[in-house]
Amino acid sequence: MRDKEALDTHLCSGRFLAGAAKCRWRLVQVQWPLVYIEVGARDGRRFTLRFECTGYPEAAPSATLWDSGSQQQLPAALWPRGGRVSQVFNPGWKGGAALYLPCDRESIPGHSNWLTEHPWLIWNPSRGLLQYIEAVCEVLQSHELAYEVA
Repeated sequence: MRDKEALDTHLCSGRFLAGAAKCRWRLVQVQWPLVYIEVGARDGRRFTLRFECTGYPEAAPSATLWDSGSQQQLPAALWPRGGRVSQVFNPGWKGGAALYLPCDRESIPGHSNWLTEHPWLIWNPSRGLLQYIEAVCEVLQSHELAYEVA
């Protein structure tokens, strides 16, 4: 299956549409190979992720937090924080160009321990972008998120 065709299939899946219907996330736009998805946090804030999906689905995507207004990476001061949240959303990791997750293409190298420590988060092409979105959602909905008014 071609890259964009595979992405379209995943974005039309019942699971993706169900999450969107529950306002857990929403597709903002696709500018292949870039995909913009907004994800909700426990405190009501919404964060846009810009995914770079070249080689999808065999190659894992990479994502950063994105400011749609200025069309650039979200300033570090606005990144979500708190416990594990700060580990995943670390603007110092890869210059903020990738999230520190086992399903992020840029974060996988050098982390062979993740295969045994977090096997459910290792990139799985059959689950596609939804795997990554669900992992981000789980972190943003955790009680470790430092509460900030939306």
